[in-house]
This record gives sequence, structure tokens and C-alpha cells, in this order.
Amino acid sequence: MTAAGGYHYISITYGPLYMIFLISRILIPYTLCIHTLIRAIRLRSDQQINRQYWTILGISSLPVLVLIAYVFKIVKLFDFTPVTLAIAMSMVVIVVWSRRNYDFRYLAAEKVLENLGDGVIALDDHDRLVSYNRVAASIFTSLPAHKLGENIRVLEDFQEEMLQEDGPYSFSINEQHYESHSKQIIDVNGRKQGCVVLFFNMTDIRAYIHEIKQVRMQAEKASIAKSEFLANMSHEIRTPMNAIIGLNDIIMEECRDNEIYSHAKDVQSAAKNLLTIINDILDLSKVESGKMELIHTDYHLKTVVGEVVSMMDMAASKRGLILKYDCDNSLPCCYNGDEGRIKQILINILNNAIKFTQEGYVRVSVSGESGENEDEELLTFCVEDTGCGIKKEDLDKIFEDFRQVDSWRNRSVEGTGLGLAIVKHLIELMGGSIHVDSTYGKGTVVTVTIPQKIVDRRTIEEMPDVSHTETEILETFSAPDVKVLVVDDNAVNRKVARGFLKNYDFNLTEAGSGTEAIELVRSHRYDMIFMDHMMPVMDGIEAVDIIRNECGENGISPTIIALTANVMEGMRERFLDCGFQDFIAKPLDRKELNQLLLRWVSEEKRTTRDRGEERTSLDPDAFQIEGVDLNAAMRFFSGDEKAFKDLLELYYLDGKRKIDLLRELAGSDIPHYQVEVHGLKSASANIGAMDVSGMAREQEDAAARGDTEYISQQLPYLLEEYDKLLINIGKFLDHSRQSDSHDEKLPPLSLEEVKEQVGTALGQLEKFRSKECAGTVEAILLHSIPKDVEESLTQIQEQLKLFEDDYVEELLRQLLNRLERGQ
Repeated sequence: MTAAGGYHYISITYGPLYMIFLISRILIPYTLCIHTLIRAIRLRSDQQINRQYWTILGISSLPVLVLIAYVFKIVKLFDFTPVTLAIAMSMVVIVVWSRRNYDFRYLAAEKVLENLGDGVIALDDHDRLVSYNRVAASIFTSLPAHKLGENIRVLEDFQEEMLQEDGPYSFSINEQHYESHSKQIIDVNGRKQGCVVLFFNMTDIRAYIHEIKQVRMQAEKASIAKSEFLANMSHEIRTPMNAIIGLNDIIMEECRDNEIYSHAKDVQSAAKNLLTIINDILDLSKVESGKMELIHTDYHLKTVVGEVVSMMDMAASKRGLILKYDCDNSLPCCYNGDEGRIKQILINILNNAIKFTQEGYVRVSVSGESGENEDEELLTFCVEDTGCGIKKEDLDKIFEDFRQVDSWRNRSVEGTGLGLAIVKHLIELMGGSIHVDSTYGKGTVVTVTIPQKIVDRRTIEEMPDVSHTETEILETFSAPDVKVLVVDDNAVNRKVARGFLKNYDFNLTEAGSGTEAIELVRSHRYDMIFMDHMMPVMDGIEAVDIIRNECGENGISPTIIALTANVMEGMRERFLDCGFQDFIAKPLDRKELNQLLLRWVSEEKRTTRDRGEERTSLDPDAFQIEGVDLNAAMRFFSGDEKAFKDLLELYYLDGKRKIDLLRELAGSDIPHYQVEVHGLKSASANIGAMDVSGMAREQEDAAARGDTEYISQQLPYLLEEYDKLLINIGKFLDHSRQSDSHDEKLPPLSLEEVKEQVGTALGQLEKFRSKECAGTVEAILLHSIPKDVEESLTQIQEQLKLFEDDYVEELLRQLLNRLERGQ
């Protein structure tokens, strides 16, 4: 066509087909694109991405608007749609490239997943495969053969349980152990978009867990083996220890030979030390296994600490140390706790303080403060010494098992290194704490704090003193009608048991095996059976089972007591479950045995010999001695009047030599002097001479601290009081002898008979039978004999009471020679 100006142009006329083309090829696709963009904007929560979508939507709308303007002849001359479309496409490309960081984020996430050490599979909401990483492909080897978009269930080795979210699912592939965890992906609108399944390789972890289980099993087996070893060791050692301690007690009780008695005391001390070590090892084993139990009872604080201090006072005195004791008398008097373990703690700490202190003192102080609860008190026990001290770097080592620090310097100090380890365990078991402050070369302070329940809020000061000696007296009895069977394969153990039980006048029978015991029970009815546990062929538990089930009434009626050296935790309950009524451990303890017999011997069969009542049998009018307080004496003495006279005579005879000895030692040998005044202190208290005892204690303390000036000033007063006391006792004894002499003597003995009896006494003494020798001398003195012979025998009798056996033997030889010459 030609325009008015002569310009030519083409006039395009759009028909119906153009409209169909416009609708099908432009409007409909564009509408779908616009709908998709709007829907994406509405569903996505990322604002930056939404802004990108809105930008693309706006740019894409420009060509449409130009096309519409052209179609509806708003623009009549030219069709700008192609140009606008080209510009719009360029702008969309620019926008997409300008926002390429979003692609990097997905790229980074994909890179992390690819290098992750665990398998990852991503699924859509229809459980179709979306993506997976390299590790997942190595787990499921057929995974690369499947296309993305396939349902995961077609994958070989994939199981439905792996998609469950309720917990991990364990499975194995190619001898490798895996664990799957499924997590759903939920959008902000709460719709499920798919899920991610993680796969962890558990092979090494399972092997490690298996190894730990094996180690644990081995540790448990070792613990069981250790417990069995300790049980066997306890029995094997306690069995001979029972014989040693029991027979030694009997020797000490019956022996009148001074030297033998001294050796027996040494044996007793060594045996008890060994028993302490055994008990320490067993206690440590109980604590480590968690089987240590506390036995809570009510106790008086001052009594418990006082007993410990009294016990350790002798050890301190032997080392020349002063043991000081301070107790806050404003503290409540009575508490509830494990009295025995508290004693054990204090004894261990005090024992260490005394062992490692060469000179000076050891101080024990007791204080307290309110605890967390109203009825609780935090008791603080402080032990201070002036010993060798502990190096700073060794402070953390002192509580280690079997450890003794600075061993070269302390090489002369005996010990297993278990004491403080057990102390720490016990204190922690009670909920307390222990703290050690020490200056090397100057001394150590150990502070123990233990919470205890208050039972009586009255202060210590308000409570009257209770003499511990009164609580120690045994309520003995006689029961001749009670038939007792002692069963033990060890003859020595049977002898020890017989030695302890004979004091009760039981009708005793012995059996050397479980089989022999069963036969005896079948034919005799016993009231009580002491049954050893570990015996060859048939042990005590098996024997008791047969006795209870196969011996009829004879087996049902007796009380059966387990007599064993096995004192491991739980043994008492085991015995009770196996037909025993009670349990007593070896070595036998007189007090424990007496308490057991009081429980099981019925009152109607007992004839009471209450030693507590015997204390009142001393008549104060019969012992009018100036300087002797009979009431005080009865706190320490439990015999009859004759025995008390013998005690007074022994004190008098010993005193005649001791005055000169004290005077000599005070100026030449202070350590020996300390030992002698210590003995005088105890001996004087035993007869009720409390003034002399108190003065002797002051001298002992002065000797311990090396105060020779105080000794020289105060010794004359002690000797004066001591001499006056001896004179008064001597007068009383002379008067008592004169009263006894009114009794008629037995017919006189001929010189030949006297010589024969003196020879017999000498022979008995040469065979170390000093008790029999004393009986022979006493029998001679009952007869009318020459005055000079009577005086010699009286001197011999006195020396026998002083255990001067060597001197007595010499006197007997001299007397025998005189009698032979007189013949």
C-alpha cells in the first residue's frame, strides 16, 4: 500500500486463524507460565527468591502488554512485540545470572552431601528417588542402576522399616552393620515435601561395644575371682589365726610364769596386728565392690572418742609422745551413726599420727556445727601432730591403696598403706569429707567432717560420765545341763573352742568331721551345735542340711551356730538361709561369744554369774585402808574379797622395789622412768588409789615431754604419797594375816616331807609350771613347819606372785640345800 506522502507499506489484516494462533500459541502458554510463577511465589517462604520471581513475572508481562496494545490498535503503525520480547528475554537472563548465588547454595549442599561419611537418600512425598550421595551408592550397590524418580521400594535390600520415623532400624549388608534414621521434610504450611533417610555404618561401633562388653565381663570375672580369693584367704589365714589367738589367750589366762606371759603378750600383739591387716584388705574389697554397709546405732560421742583416745594413749606413751584431747562440751551428747566405723576412722588417723611423730605431741579435737537439716550435726574431728609432715606433691598420693609416701625416710614405719585409703572410702560413704594440711618437717593436720543425726540434744556437759569399764563386764553364767557339740576338722580349733566354752560348764562333745557330727546327732540330742563351715569331704552347710532333714527331732531341736573364718559380705545371710540360727567369726572373741550364748541359752538352764553384781560383793568395811577408794576400785575390779586381797598384796610387794627404782631412773633413764610411772598409774587405779594414780599420770606426761625439772620437783611428793600408801596396805595385810593365823594349822610335816615337797615345787618350776609350784608352796605353808622354813617359803610365795621365776628357782635351791644339810 501507498501512503499519502508516497511511502509504501504493508497492511496486515488478521483473520480468524490468527486469533486461534494467538490464543493457542501465546495466551495459553503465557497464562500457564504466569500461573506457575504466582503459585511458586505463594508457596515459597524465601523472600529473596520471591523477589526474583516477581521480577521475572514483571519483565515477562511487558511483551504481552505490547502485543495487546497492538492487537487492539492502541499502537496503529508498528508492532513492537518482537523487540519487546527480545528485550524481556535479555532482562530475564540478566536477572537469573545476577541471582546465581542461589544456585551456589544448592551446589554447596550437594557437595557436602557427596563428601559426607554417612549415606543419604532424599525422597519426595511419594517416596520417589530424588537424590543420593556416594556413600549411599556404596551401601546399596544397585542404586546407580535406578533412575531418579523411581519408587525407592524397587531398590534391592531396601526395607520398608527404613522409612519409619519411630526409631533407628538396624540391618546388615555384606557383613557390614548399618543403622537407618528417617526424617520427614515438612514445609512452613505443614505439608510433607518428602523425606531424608540417613545410613550410619555401625560396624566399628558394634565391634567397640563388643570389646567393652568383653572387658566388662573379664572385669566382673576378675572381681568374682578376687572375692573368692579373699574369702578363701580369709578362711585360710583366720583358721590358724583362731588357733594362735585363742590358745594364746588361754596361755595368758592360766600362765603364772612371768617370762612366758611376756612372750604370750608379744604373740597376742603380733597376731592382732596381722588380723588388722587382714581386716583392712577385706574392708577395702567391700568398699571397692560397693558392698560396704553402715550399721547405724545410737552412741554417745564423748564415750566413743574417749575409748579411742584411751586405746591410743598407750601407743603414744610408748613413743614418748603426749596425746592431748579436747572436746567441745556444748555439742549434743548422743548421735545416730555407725559407731564402729567412726572408731575405725579415728584409730587409723591417730595411729598414723603417732607412727610418724618422733617427738612432741598428738592432739585430738572434736567440734561441730549445724548441718543441712534441723536434726543433723556436722561433726569435725581434727588430729594434729608434730611429726615429719608430708611433701606438697605427695598430699594427693596418701589416699592411694597400698601407698606409703616418702618411703625412704619412713622405711622403719610398718604398715600396708591401706589405712588412709579405707578412711577416705568410709568418710565418703558417710557423706563426709577429709582434708589434709601439712608442712614438711613440722607436722600434719587431718580434718574429718562427718554429718550425723542428733538423737539427744542435751550437751555433753549435761550428761553424767559413764565408766567404760562398767560396760565391758561380761554377764557370765553356768549351764551344766546344756549339751553342746563342737564340730571342726582342725583339732587345734576344737581345743580353742573348748577352752572358751569350758567356763560355762557345758556338757561338751567334739566331732572332727561333718559325717561324725551327723552320727552323733542321730544318737544324741544336743541343745547347741557349733559347726565349722569349710571342712574336707563334707562342709558345714551340707552337714547341717542332712542334720535338719534326716536326723528327726534330734536334728530339728538344736540351735546351730556357724563357726567360720569366712567373714565376707553376705556370708551371714547365706548361713541363715541354710539352716543355721546364728554366726560367729574366727578368731573367737570372748565378748561376742558371751553375747551369743546369752541369746541362745534359755534362762531356765542358766545359773547366772553376773560379774556386775560381784562388784558389790566387796565390803567397804572390810577394806578400811587410807588412800584406797573402794568405790573407785570396783570400777576396775570384778573379783571377790580374796582376789582383791591378793591384788593388794601384789601391789604391796611390787611397791617395795619400785620406790627405789623410780628414784634411780628419774635421774638417769627418762624413757624407762616413763614406762614405770605408767605402770604405777594403772596399777594404782586398779586398787582404787586414785591420788597416787593421778600423781603418776602427771609424772608420765612430764616424762613424755622431757620435763626433767618438773619430775625432780614433784617426784618427792609422789614417793611420799606412794610410801604412805604402801605402809597402810602393809598394815592391812598384816592384820589380815593375823586374823587368818587364828585358824588351826594342819599337822606338822617331817623334815623329810618338807624336803620332798620343796623338791617337787622346784621340779615344777623347772618345767615352767609356776602355777602348780605356787600351789605346792601354799600347801606346805598350811602345815606347822619350822619358823625359818616358813619365812623362806613366804618369801618364795611373794616372789611367785611377782612372776620372778628365776629368783624363785634360786631361793628354792638354797632352801633345799639347807634342808639337806640340816638332815
